[in-house]
Amino acid sequence: MTAATGGGASGTPTRRGKTARISAGTTAGAASLVLALLLTAAPERLGLSIVPELFERVRAEDRASDAFIFAWALIAIPVAGILHTPLALARRARIGAGWALIASYWLYVVLMAAVAWQVRDFFPAADAPGKNGGLFGGAILMVIGTPLFVVGSGGVFREVREVRSDNDSPLSTQIRDQLIAVTVLCCTFLGAVTGLISGFNFSFPHDGFPAMFLPGGLLWGALTGAALGMRAGALITNSPDSCHRMTDDAKSFACTAAAMLTCCLCVSQLGWLLPVWAVAVIGLGAPCVLFVVAGRYERLGRWVQLRQIEVPKEAMY
Repeated sequence: MTAATGGGASGTPTRRGKTARISAGTTAGAASLVLALLLTAAPERLGLSIVPELFERVRAEDRASDAFIFAWALIAIPVAGILHTPLALARRARIGAGWALIASYWLYVVLMAAVAWQVRDFFPAADAPGKNGGLFGGAILMVIGTPLFVVGSGGVFREVREVRSDNDSPLSTQIRDQLIAVTVLCCTFLGAVTGLISGFNFSFPHDGFPAMFLPGGLLWGALTGAALGMRAGALITNSPDSCHRMTDDAKSFACTAAAMLTCCLCVSQLGWLLPVWAVAVIGLGAPCVLFVVAGRYERLGRWVQLRQIEVPKEAMY
């Protein structure tokens, strides 16, 4: 992943400003961690003992670790916003727009919590033989990590800088850039997680699932998510040039994802003949072979292109 060019040196924060923002983000993370621990481990200390149903259900279904991650995120976002607000006022950033972004990212985390409650059973159980129970927690951190980083870094509070579009105000351009970056990255991570889930549950044949799981599922899922994110970004942007570029990128990512999925499906069929370990070894190298062959044959190269995922420069800071 890389950043698209744009912006200037005037947008670079001072060293003192960086230190203050890092300190605010670190403090917000630590404070929200303590609150999340109290909320998930001892809710009665926060006066929540009168409504224990939710906590009892979470504990009964062995979802305490998942609940903790989301509780921490939902607390960390507003706490980080509160701590960054004085710093934003000092550098004359737009407070109202920043809190509107914080509210939207908070609602995104709530939505992901609801989705996670439904899809957790698709992941390996924590006590399953040979499985790592941390897979689901890692997936959660992937899909909510981008908004957490943006809010924790104080990047939601934008300073009015130079204008890059004749059809947009400076502040609106910066907000659009950040929304595009967050949308693209979140879609990419969601796609990667979806690909992993699909690969793990693949059963045609059952011994062929390693080719669909890792790295196959991770790659085609992430590329599919990137395609959706780029297409959504093209709808958000107000620049015709950016819209055209992101639409082209979306088509390229979609074609590469389709080719990668086809490759993984073909390799997975070896599961009819070969043991799981052999399919895993072949599936590990198949994506690399696909890109090498695509570089040599023009017809396949139209479908399979190695592109970086680009987001607007400084949109995340």
